[in-house]
Amino acid sequence: MRGMWSEAESGNVGPSVSTGPSASQGRGLSSASGARICASCATPSTDAANFCSQCGAALPGVSEPQRAERRYTSILFADLVGFTELAERTDAEDMRELLSGYFALCRSTIESLGGVVEKFIGDAVMAVWGATRTREDDAERAVRAALELTKVVGDYGRASALGAFAVRVGVVTDEVAVVLGAAGEGMVTGAAVNLAARLQAAAAPATVLTDAHTRTLTVDRIDFGRETRIDLKGIADEVSAYPALRVISETGSGAAPAAEILTNLVGRDAERDVLIESFDRVVATGRPHLAVVSGSAGVGKSRLVLELRDHLDHVPMAIMWHSARCLSYGDGVAYSALSSAVRSRIGAVEGESETVALGRLRTKLVSWTSAGDAQTADLDWMCERIAPLLGADVAGAPLLNSSSAGYGRHEFFAAWSLWFERMSAGENAPVVWVIEDAHWADDSLLDFVQHLQRTNPAPILIVIVTRPELLVRRPDLGAGDGATQLELGPLDEESIVALIAGLAPELPRDILRLLSARVGGVPLYARELLRSLVDDGLLQDTADGLRLAPGVSAGTLAMAEPPASLRVLIASRLDSLESGPRLVAQLASVLGFSFSMSALAAVSRRSARELAGDVSTLETRGILISITDPLSSERGQYVFSHPLIRQVAYEMQSRRSRSERHLATVDFLESSPDEGSRSAAVIAQHLVDALHLQTAPSASTESAARRAVHWLLAAADSARRLGAATAARRLYEQAIDMWPLANPAGRDADGRTVRDLEELAREVTTS
Repeated sequence: MRGMWSEAESGNVGPSVSTGPSASQGRGLSSASGARICASCATPSTDAANFCSQCGAALPGVSEPQRAERRYTSILFADLVGFTELAERTDAEDMRELLSGYFALCRSTIESLGGVVEKFIGDAVMAVWGATRTREDDAERAVRAALELTKVVGDYGRASALGAFAVRVGVVTDEVAVVLGAAGEGMVTGAAVNLAARLQAAAAPATVLTDAHTRTLTVDRIDFGRETRIDLKGIADEVSAYPALRVISETGSGAAPAAEILTNLVGRDAERDVLIESFDRVVATGRPHLAVVSGSAGVGKSRLVLELRDHLDHVPMAIMWHSARCLSYGDGVAYSALSSAVRSRIGAVEGESETVALGRLRTKLVSWTSAGDAQTADLDWMCERIAPLLGADVAGAPLLNSSSAGYGRHEFFAAWSLWFERMSAGENAPVVWVIEDAHWADDSLLDFVQHLQRTNPAPILIVIVTRPELLVRRPDLGAGDGATQLELGPLDEESIVALIAGLAPELPRDILRLLSARVGGVPLYARELLRSLVDDGLLQDTADGLRLAPGVSAGTLAMAEPPASLRVLIASRLDSLESGPRLVAQLASVLGFSFSMSALAAVSRRSARELAGDVSTLETRGILISITDPLSSERGQYVFSHPLIRQVAYEMQSRRSRSERHLATVDFLESSPDEGSRSAAVIAQHLVDALHLQTAPSASTESAARRAVHWLLAAADSARRLGAATAARRLYEQAIDMWPLANPAGRDADGRTVRDLEELAREVTTS
């Protein structure tokens, strides 16, 4: 087959199969016959099988291959500048001590931001984010770690009295092969590893260079310098590199990315009105109210909150607005959303001393207290208990945990609640506190939110913005009196078309509908898809909005790869699942966009009853949808909630795993004549996919290719009878490509040659 094995698969890393030691060694081997005995069911095996034919257990003497997956990860390479010269002028023992401290510093910096140190090579360090679990902010974590390394290593050098001590760092985000369960060296392989090392070598001392993917994923949080084109050793073409300059500080101001502000609110009028009514209720009753806005990533939760902010900007009264997000990493994250609200209200500045911050706090509390008021007696008590929210003390120790000053949690909660009460009374205004990304919230923060809601006598609207998993963890949140739950689902087609048309009014209606179908009702997907199409030159950004680039057709847009930002977002969603449901999603993705429970059971080698819990979890988490429409031909089957979810789940698997699972699907379809999805074309496609995914011929390749030719010809003949000439010709051409692999001698069992198939293809073309 043309080009089938032109490319080696880096993810196929399992060791070669061995029959193990001599027959007399180890349990399960027969000294008399050399047969291997299954340790599970005692069935003898006399063939070359690796697994028991009776129960499927691995046979003795067979090494379990390490399982690999393909993952979108961020790779960091850091290297000391001038290490060789430093080593030449430094005593060996001193150098060993210096390097030990340097390695420990690198490891702690990387691990504090969720990275894993893959290996140390001399004075260089390699780290990876997303190898075991994808998080949507992996790229940001990696760049933050890189920037932090340039700072702390410089400080370390100055403290060591050796003078200038600097690292240069390269960060690359791309797909790699990951060996699951591996630790340390050899965990990840792929071109991204080499590119990260090359970018590091090209960086100036104490600087960070990233690739284009990393910049795209982090540009809203990281400030970058101008693009530079670099010739790198071992890489044919010039590479675009971007210097990362600094982290754009996030102080919880509530500012939204400009791209999100550009979109009009569509399809959310009812939900917007509920939020506005919640605020009106707070003003009318003078009591707190909790509104929980939940929905999957990208459905428009933050956009809805922006609409509330816009409405309140036009209300003729003072309103104390605070917006902050929960952090997924870093020191003192437990109360980060509360800390940001307090710091922004008092005007605290990043990096200032505790003394200055405490002075700001006291000044603000005094401004809310009348002269001679009895409340002045509470100032010291409040300041002592609010101080831990202000960051670090003068020595740099974090003060964001409830044991930092030795007080009980009830005292902290009382003081923090009183802060909101004094603010409302002192400003004579209602308070709004928006907590974004609350699915990362620590339970301690959520406990305080509920304490505030239930005990505070002031008019406070608390808006929690979260993904659905938080309500699984805390089902009581947003329940009962004084609370409202808003669950956002995908927008309908007309709303998505209207949203895209708002950004691209020049696009024809058929293109708008095509793009709408690709994003599946998720506004963020629409925005990211449009941005990637502009970056790829398929759309042009003009003064009148987006329009098709010259020569670009609807078909080109339909085939465009999904942007990296969406792949990472969906992969993080899949990785948040337990291992059982996650594996089921991967198996289902091989079956196709829709599938039956019987097919899933066959491929997974589990009963439908055993699968029911995992499938139910996937339904609850919005990954799968069961078809219950009595008029649907697919009633009783399951479909993925979005085509991109199926694509990402499929592409996360190694080529070997996908090939094996396609072949298992074929076995099921061939043995199940009543299976609704059974057809010659479907079986043939599974076989073709399985063979394309193989990295080298195996003992079963010829047999699988012959099966593929058989089903391709059956499907072509069927299409020909129905008058579908184009489909028939395509299927004949696929069979022609497969023929040499299926029939190395040139003829099949019926004496046919490839020329006979070529003649059939010509007949279809001319008929």
